[in-house]
Parts: sequence; structure tokens; C-alpha cells
Amino acid sequence: MSHLEDQASSPLLDESGRFPKRNRNRLIITLVVILLAFETGGYMIPGPMTRIIESIACRKYWAVHDPSQIPANGQVAEKLCKIPAVQTEVTTVKGYSDFWEELCSTLFAIPYSLLADRYGRKTLICLTIPGFILNGIITNSVLWFSNILPLRGIWFAALAWAVGGGPTMAMAIVWTMIADVTTNSQRAIIFSRVGVLSMAVSFLSRAISSGLMTVQPWIPMLIGCGLVLVALSLILSLPETLGDSPDEISPVDSDVEMPHSEASSSGEPSFDDMHFIPKSSWWIALHDRCRQMMSPFSFIFHRRVLLLLSTFLIYHFNGSSTFFLVQYISTRFAWPLARANFLISFQPAITIPVFLFLIPYLSKWHLHHLSPATRDLYLARMSILVLTLGTLGISLAPSMIILIPSVFLQAAGSGLLFISRSLITGLVSQDETARLYTVIQVLQSIGSMTGNLSLTNLLPLGLAMGGGWIGLAWMVNTLLFSILGISLGMFRLPPVSER
Repeated sequence: MSHLEDQASSPLLDESGRFPKRNRNRLIITLVVILLAFETGGYMIPGPMTRIIESIACRKYWAVHDPSQIPANGQVAEKLCKIPAVQTEVTTVKGYSDFWEELCSTLFAIPYSLLADRYGRKTLICLTIPGFILNGIITNSVLWFSNILPLRGIWFAALAWAVGGGPTMAMAIVWTMIADVTTNSQRAIIFSRVGVLSMAVSFLSRAISSGLMTVQPWIPMLIGCGLVLVALSLILSLPETLGDSPDEISPVDSDVEMPHSEASSSGEPSFDDMHFIPKSSWWIALHDRCRQMMSPFSFIFHRRVLLLLSTFLIYHFNGSSTFFLVQYISTRFAWPLARANFLISFQPAITIPVFLFLIPYLSKWHLHHLSPATRDLYLARMSILVLTLGTLGISLAPSMIILIPSVFLQAAGSGLLFISRSLITGLVSQDETARLYTVIQVLQSIGSMTGNLSLTNLLPLGLAMGGGWIGLAWMVNTLLFSILGISLGMFRLPPVSER
């Protein structure tokens, strides 16, 4: 998959770079540490936040139906919170909160991403910090003053991402800064190492968060928020990594401005002149302008490219279910949320060996006689098969004896996303790669948003139906993975001459 990472990172600086080699290496290490600190904080928050929401919803429920269940300290025993009414409220509050935050972060990140290439990375990071502070204030205030403020008030925290673009923009800037100061020859190696470190951080941070949750869920919640702010603040001490000529038009800006200049030079009406021309002509001009703006993305409508793009949509639809999986395990098997969260934290412990050993082993010793593209296709088919079986096991598991292997089996199929990225990259020309990755990022965000929205409704429905239908949400995911698996099984690579 090294050819994927080589193509995924187009140079923002020339090979020599603006920074001396020694300073550049120090800057790379600092940026990686900042990225890992940011992710550590992000991974520590969801588990305890879910438990806090559950305790609030549970207390409010018993305050109405049986106040005697509420002890003097106001904290209802967690085992009394696993009833469908409470879990439905938890799913609704947390599910829609994730949906709105994902939606706002994605939408607001689009205009900010254009500004980052024009005005610099540090300027945008400065804008994201107030947004994170505002988001944290709204969320924590609603949860802390839950006796005064409605629990669903945390949905308004998503509006904070209007300032700076939120997590989507922050992560994009950090990755962009790393790309700015790395050379072509080292970028693929660094990106792959950071990916493995990120998985390790995911495991450790979730495990630590689960341990602290047993003491007091507010402890890991506040530590996570603090780590995110510290990580972003550290970037302010770093130099600007954008090129020496920030006024120079970037490729993104060029793509935006080009249709305007071409239209003006060809005598077609520009947007500035549209209010001077008849309405019918205005609509024709608008249609032409939209067609010009979409023409650079016409390659994505190729049948093979569309099929592989669906992989990213469906994978992230299921990937959004991590929070719901913790709640599902806790509810179905009467586990404390801390223990369920701890179990899920072990998924990266399976993913890391898959990336470091299993996929390279299969590629080198069993599929070495195949071309790189054919090898990727076989690995993608293996991954979707494992993902489907693991998700099916989760949906139908009658006991933890079946569920735990199924969770790990699903984690073993996580290589599908990276293998598909490698495979689809080989189907487009090099000058289309950046646009392809932009489409992939948008589809991943759409998958996460629709996944959160769907699972928010499917999990309560499954709980209401009871019995084996409790795993309804994962039955739907299994169906989607099965359809994708059949599509990949029928997928045929184009002739070598067309690649």
C-alpha cells in the first residue's frame, strides 16, 4: 500500500523545504506529538460522556416514576439505568449530538479549508481554539447543571464549530502541517508510522478512560477536554509552515477561480453581471457555471470508481457505531459502561497486528505473484468477508462468548478502508488524486452522519422489540456489508492499458 501513501500526499513545499533538516525533523516530531495528544483527548471523552448522560437521564426517569430509587447522593445505581426508556433517551441525546457536531464540523470546515491555503495554518488554528472552548463550555455546563438545563441542550454545542471548523478542520490542519515539512521520500513512511501510533493511542486512551470512569466519569471527561486544548495551544508556538509566498494562488484557489476567468475571457456572463441580464439567460449561465465547477469531478462517475467510493460511505456508516456498540453491550449483557468501553478499547490491539504483520505477510508470501492492483482487490475481498462475519456475530451474539470474538473479528477487517484507498487510487490519473481524496473525505463524513442518525433510531427500536432483535442496528450493517461484499466479488479491474 506504499504507492497509496506516495500519491496521497502531494508536495506543498519543494524537496529542499524552507526548514533545515535538523529543525524540520524536530518540527515533525513536535507535530506528531501534538496530533497524538489531540487524539488521546478525543478518545477519552465519549465513554465517560455517555455514562454522565446515562446517569442524568436515569435520575430524571426515577424521579418521576419511583423517587425511592434515588439515594441521598443523587446517583442512581448503574444497573437500574439499563431499562429501555432510559437507554432510548441516552441514544437520542448522544446520537443526535454526534450527528449535529459531525454535520456542523464538516460544513464549516469547507470554507475554512480554503482560507488555510491562503492565510496560513496558524491563523486557522487560532480560530479553532475559541470554537473548542465554546463547545466545551456549552457541553459541560449542560451536563454539570443538569438539574436546571435540559439534557438535550448539548445539541447546541455543535454551533460552536462555526468558529474555526471544529475537529475536522483542526485535524486537517495538523496533517497539512506535517505534510508541509516532510519531503516526498519520507512522507509515506511517516504517515504510516503515525497511523500505527494513532491506533496504539486509541487503545491506551480508551483503556485509561475506562479505568478512571469507575472512579468518577468526570475525571477522564475533563482530562480529555484539557488535552485537546493543550494540543491545539502548542501549535501556536510553532512556525508557519505555509510556503514563503502566502499570497500566491494555491491549487485550490486556482480551481475555484479558473471557471470565472475562463467564462469572462470567452464572453460568457459572469456572476457579477448576472443581475443585468434576463432571467432565462441567468438560469442558463448558472447552469453552465455549475457544470464548469463540477467538470473536474466527472471522473468519479465511472462505474468502477463509484463502486469503490461506496466502500468509504458504508464503512463509516458502520464506523459511527462505536458509541452505540458500547451502549449495546452494556444494555444487552448488563455490563457497566466502563467495562464495555474497556472491551471496545481492545479493538486497536487487533488492528495494529493486522496492519504491521498480517497484510504484509499475505502480500509478500501468498499474493506476491499477483499485480499490486489485483493483490489489493483480493485483500479487500478478504477484509469485507471478515467485517461481515464479525458484524453478524455482534448482531446475533447470545452471550459474551460469541460477542467478544465477533468484536475482534470485526476489528481484523478494518484494513478494508486503506486497501480500498490504495485500489481506487490506481484507477485515476495522478492529477485527479487530490480531488478524489476530497470526495472520499466528504463521503466518509456523510457516512458517519447518516450512520449516527440511523443507529440513533435503530437501537431504541431494537430495544423495544426485545429478544434477538436488540441487535437490529448491526443486522442492518451486516446487510450493507454483504451487499458491498457481493459488489467487490463481482468487481473486475480494467485492462492494464486503461489503468
